[in-house]
Amino acid sequence: MLEDEDSDRIEKICPVCKKEASKRCSRCAMVYYCCVEHQQQDWKLHKTTCQPFKIFSNEQYGRFLVATRDIKAGEIVLKESPLVHGPAQITGPVCVGCLQGLQENKYLDCERCGWPVCKRSCQDSPSHQAECKFTIARGSKISIQHFYVPHPTYQCLMPVRCLLMAESDPTRWNALLRLESHEDERRGSEQWRNDREGVAKLIPRFFKCENKWDEDEILRVVGIIQVNGHEVPMTEPSSVAIYNMASMLEHSCRPNLAKSFTNRGEVVIWAPNPIRRGDRLSICYTDVLWTTGNRLEHLQQTKMFRCECGRCNDPTEYETYFSALRCSGFHKDSKCKGYLLPVDKAQWTDDWKCLRCSKEVTGAAVCQILQRARMDLEAMEKHREDHCNKYMKHYSKWLVPNHQFMVDVKISLSQVIGGNNPEAIKKIPYDKLMNKIKICQDLIALFEKICPAEARAFGATRFELHAALAELGRRSTEANNPAAAAVQLEDSLYNANECIRMLLHEPSMLMESKICAQARINANTLKALLGIKE
Repeated sequence: MLEDEDSDRIEKICPVCKKEASKRCSRCAMVYYCCVEHQQQDWKLHKTTCQPFKIFSNEQYGRFLVATRDIKAGEIVLKESPLVHGPAQITGPVCVGCLQGLQENKYLDCERCGWPVCKRSCQDSPSHQAECKFTIARGSKISIQHFYVPHPTYQCLMPVRCLLMAESDPTRWNALLRLESHEDERRGSEQWRNDREGVAKLIPRFFKCENKWDEDEILRVVGIIQVNGHEVPMTEPSSVAIYNMASMLEHSCRPNLAKSFTNRGEVVIWAPNPIRRGDRLSICYTDVLWTTGNRLEHLQQTKMFRCECGRCNDPTEYETYFSALRCSGFHKDSKCKGYLLPVDKAQWTDDWKCLRCSKEVTGAAVCQILQRARMDLEAMEKHREDHCNKYMKHYSKWLVPNHQFMVDVKISLSQVIGGNNPEAIKKIPYDKLMNKIKICQDLIALFEKICPAEARAFGATRFELHAALAELGRRSTEANNPAAAAVQLEDSLYNANECIRMLLHEPSMLMESKICAQARINANTLKALLGIKE
């Protein structure tokens, strides 16, 4: 274990008195003290570097983080402000101050440079100042005439913000340059060619700065943004931020850390479940609720690497068959109950083979069904219970119960059944209530296997299960069955508390935070009903 190899080399000398010490800092386990008083005395200096992990590096993974001590469930591992924050490259016009989307004819121009803002104070935002001066230097104000998506001018803004840091904030600029750009891997790819013909040529021409940056400098920064950028869902549309330490977290399709944000745009990396000392720390660079084929393709296109995590190397995805298809759907009159998966786990677009009867299906036939299922999923009205049920009934011929598309519909169903308002759940039939409970339980069992750190999905589903169990308990009470009611209400309270735990770090402006707040209110009500005192 890496931490054991390293811990033997930690100097066991108190930094205050320089004497031999035996008491480790309980947070980072990387500094020793001779007494509590000296630890308290050193805290002001030590807290800037006190974190429960250490940076390691090797040729295969580059830099990565390893836990230096056991990390408790719910513990914040890292909280960090961005090196740079700006609009996504694929976006329509947004306010250059707060990054909120703008409506045509409902915005102001920065009085100095012309970039659009939503209110006058946003033109004085610190993040806008460097590009404001740079735009003024071009000799004429910017004038946004059309609200294209993606808007070509806005494709330049985040790269320009990064490039200007070389003069406005050299410390952050140097930290940015230490991040991976995958220049060699990107060179020659379709994305690289698009960036070369687009942003790399547009920036010098639009800002009239042909001699300021060469093509390679611009493309390197674009690569850093694409490889290290975090989508920040605090605005509509979402923005992009780059964080220094968070960029060193390695990827896994079954990560052990969750990611959230504060209202100020800080990233919050925390542990939904316990992490052992010596474990490598990871987040997911793609969507954990995508099939393996979709995840691999997205990672290759955006992050320039092929994922070799445990989940991607197991086609069954821990025997959940999240990416599998039904054999019988592809063979007329077939009664085979087997599941199809790729013949070669590295080639998800090639032929697939049944795990039971060994019959094969062409990649083209698989692609056709998946494309049709995806299009119908995107077109359907997910807020309508009948549409969800119709989709599941139709595509159950090809899609296994745990397939990504079926899970997507089940998540919608878990929220739609009895979820129109707080009183709606009291009016649904018993069989629908039990169906809601089963759907939630099945989803939670699936999440525990493939994505145990997916806090938002867990939190929202726990809330729906809590609400359904609370209603079941109410009905048991009315049916004069207090024993059953007590069990159901206790189970409801457990799920409410789990919802709170999973959504605790969500920012107040997001719906998940509102769900968490309601779960707190409901949990207190349940405690009163059950006679539980704090």
